[in-house]
Amino acid sequence: MTQGIKDKVAIIGMGCTRFGERWDMSCEDLMVEAYKECIEDAGVDKKDIDAAWWAALYSMQGFTGLQLSQTLKLQYLPVTHVENACASGTEALRGAAYALASNCCDMALAVGVEKLKDVGY
Repeated sequence: MTQGIKDKVAIIGMGCTRFGERWDMSCEDLMVEAYKECIEDAGVDKKDIDAAWWAALYSMQGFTGLQLSQTLKLQYLPVTHVENACASGTEALRGAAYALASNCCDMALAVGVEKLKDVGY
């Protein structure tokens, strides 16, 4: 009997920012806030992360993986930036899960961020 991806991959930590109008926070600030909570929740060190996938909706389209690695100070980490409209965060999680399931890495980070606007109408 073959094993599915659910038998090979586990989510060991997560972080989430507070929802709302966060005028005082940039996309980068939101990434850092969620990342710190995730690392603490998982009880791991950033050196344990082998690869990362990240997604941003609308306001940060066209950026590369460098945006994540510089913001979170994850030097020399392979980062893949994915975009899939409103499913971008899920696409990042899917990419990380498939890398883990295929034994391409032992620990992966998936990050999704969305900040539609910084000013009111």
